[in-house]
Amino acid sequence: MSVARAAGALVVQPRMGFSDPGRMRDGLVATKGAADWVAGTITVDSYTRVGDERSAVRAVRERCALNGYPITSFSPHTTRWVVDAARAASFPIQVRHGSAHPQAITAALARAGLDATEGGPVSYCLPYGRMPLAESVRNWRETCRFLASLRATGREPHLETFGGCLLGQLCPPGLLVAVSVLEALFFQRLGLRSVSLSYAQQTNAEQDEQAVAALRRLAAETLDDTDWHIVLYTYMGLYPTTPEGARRLLESSATLAVRTGADRLIVKTAAEAHRIPTVEENVAALRTAAAAARAARGTPLPEPATTGPATGFATGRAEGFATGPATGRAEGFVDGFATKTGDATRTGDADNAVYAEARAFVDAVLDLSDDPGDALVAAFAHGYLDVPYCLHPDNAGRSRSRLDPAGRLVWSDIGAMPIRHVLDGPRSPRLTAAGLHEALSFVQRRFDDALPAVPGHHFPAPRRSPALSVLREGKPMPNPTGPAHQPHASAHAPSGRAGGAVPRPPASPDEHLASDTTRAVLRVQNRILAVARNFLTDRGFTELLPPVIGPVTDPGIRGSKQVDVDFYGHRYKLMTSAILYKQASLLAFDKIFCIAPNVRLEPLETAVTHRHLVEFHQIDVEIRDGRREDAMRLAEELVSHTAAVARGLRAEMEVLERDPDSFRDVVAGAFGRVTHREATTDLNELGHPQDPAAEIDWQGEEILSAKASRPFFVIDYPKGSRGFYDREDPERPGILRNFDLIAPEGYGELASGSEREHDYAALVTRMRETGENPAKYGWYLDLARRGIPPSAGFGLGLERFTRYLTGRAAVWQAAAYPKLPGVVSP
Repeated sequence: MSVARAAGALVVQPRMGFSDPGRMRDGLVATKGAADWVAGTITVDSYTRVGDERSAVRAVRERCALNGYPITSFSPHTTRWVVDAARAASFPIQVRHGSAHPQAITAALARAGLDATEGGPVSYCLPYGRMPLAESVRNWRETCRFLASLRATGREPHLETFGGCLLGQLCPPGLLVAVSVLEALFFQRLGLRSVSLSYAQQTNAEQDEQAVAALRRLAAETLDDTDWHIVLYTYMGLYPTTPEGARRLLESSATLAVRTGADRLIVKTAAEAHRIPTVEENVAALRTAAAAARAARGTPLPEPATTGPATGFATGRAEGFATGPATGRAEGFVDGFATKTGDATRTGDADNAVYAEARAFVDAVLDLSDDPGDALVAAFAHGYLDVPYCLHPDNAGRSRSRLDPAGRLVWSDIGAMPIRHVLDGPRSPRLTAAGLHEALSFVQRRFDDALPAVPGHHFPAPRRSPALSVLREGKPMPNPTGPAHQPHASAHAPSGRAGGAVPRPPASPDEHLASDTTRAVLRVQNRILAVARNFLTDRGFTELLPPVIGPVTDPGIRGSKQVDVDFYGHRYKLMTSAILYKQASLLAFDKIFCIAPNVRLEPLETAVTHRHLVEFHQIDVEIRDGRREDAMRLAEELVSHTAAVARGLRAEMEVLERDPDSFRDVVAGAFGRVTHREATTDLNELGHPQDPAAEIDWQGEEILSAKASRPFFVIDYPKGSRGFYDREDPERPGILRNFDLIAPEGYGELASGSEREHDYAALVTRMRETGENPAKYGWYLDLARRGIPPSAGFGLGLERFTRYLTGRAAVWQAAAYPKLPGVVSP
């Protein structure tokens, strides 16, 4: 860092980790040469982060791909082999992990000759788990003391705070800055002499400039006798889904880093919204960030130093990564604090509101105890530190934030936080459900859509992806699936696809339930249920009442989380899907169905897809000795028959302004088919980056859906993209005998189904391949060992089907008591 600072350069660094040592080694080598000034990263996998080393070891043995490098599962010799290919004085390597109990991880990195990592007792506890904060503080005390002990071996360990990120979004920067400083003080008091302080780019560039200036000033005031520098994270919230939008956001973060004098930038790639980035995508992101930094500075950079011993991340000397007490670059900074050239606003002066707020937090916390760790625990217990929208049991949960009209993060409720005296004016109104939608997607929309300019932003006006631009502008598109997929214009297409205003969720249940529109939608839904029950019963199906809780549930739930229930001392789950119980029920009846309630804690970013609810229902069907074609035929007949009945509900359709003829093609049946490979090829040709080995992402699904005039099936998903219960085609290894049913007009997935795996040995193998622990599925595997019948089935989303037939813009409009991701509601 000293060499880079002397050269006036910004160091760029990826977030990259692979479970295969060879691929990890190649990634380090490739990123080392990506730009002039780069730091390397080894990101640890999720099993290792949570201490589930048995699962990590099993995945390594069975060559299962993980979402990072399982450093504790490999020998020090292996990790040294990974690192040595790229290790150099000019290329320090940091281990990034996310663990609240990092002792084993830090021991493993030290054995491999590494000495730089990151985290913190608060920032790697509250947002990510349920570990008590006091326990996390104890764990991090041990970790810091261990790292400090490495100094006796001639190394200078380096530790970076993660406090400048916390939940990654919707946290006003004063609290982010304060926690970053408090964690750095925690590190220092426990013997660390080289630290970096983080801050994550937020929603308003001017406010971000004030935040970094405040962070720099507080570090200078509090971290005596410590080498420190500032690291900026490219925006950590809901990321743009288009390559162009992602590139522009990355460029804006590099510009912000240069303007604020940050020393290092953690980049993100254009793939962030879709999947884990490849080595090539990480390299491209590093090059983009470095080029943007050069452009922001306006001068070419000298070559980095390439001599000197490989000493690790921080040495306090020219060949290391520490910088000494930072004062900012000479040009464009006053006393180390950023200024805006030609502007009367000086973000480092006394009018820096972020500094005043952060200083108030730091002073109040340190007044609680001389020990920063004890002070942090006490501060959360008193509500002095209170992270908005954080559900950790040790977080008071009384604070709330929102975006003001300029896109700045401000407090609407401060609870017991000691900052009332530094806040200007009255608090902003509390965030509504609609406001949460807008706030979570603000940056994504800012870069993926052409939103009006907002004061204080350095955000260029971005463009939509080519595929969505074609759809929105009504241009002709390639047709991969035959006549069933000709572009079809509809005045009642969902506004989320057609570009109209998406309705705001209701402020109260009475507003929603008393609406004529809601009543009409629910009457249609009632008719759907009645028709489906009659249709299936007439074909010999028996309706069962599914369980609501059980020891395990469907693990293949696409990024959402399961809800735990204390069942008399045993950990049970709320059902995310009835799939396992449907298979078991075939021991009683040959053909069954149920109207199954499901609960999934969907990722916050799904709050803006218009297709996700936390609580929803499925019409679940299972056929003994059925094949995929049987399930697809039944799904097609059920949807067509129900749509035909819905067309006759003239009064409801008139209230809803839904033309019954808009789903005339649905009633006709003969749905189209496209393979997963064909669909992903088509998406990539249209400019939407879709991994051919993964599930089709939500925007890709919308693109395919918007092209169609009638429902169609996507079949033959690749193995690894779905749950262990989807049967692999015995004649085509690597291909699953499954399907999704996609509605037209941009409404997306209606149903998902497959032939089921029923062989005990195959199930155990598939569980391990997908990262599941077979021991959790004891009752189910016991049945499989004794013999469960082969079957096929599907689940048809009731609210999604209702939304499609009634022409609603968002799926919450098809629920009486909608539960949206991240929104607390009745």
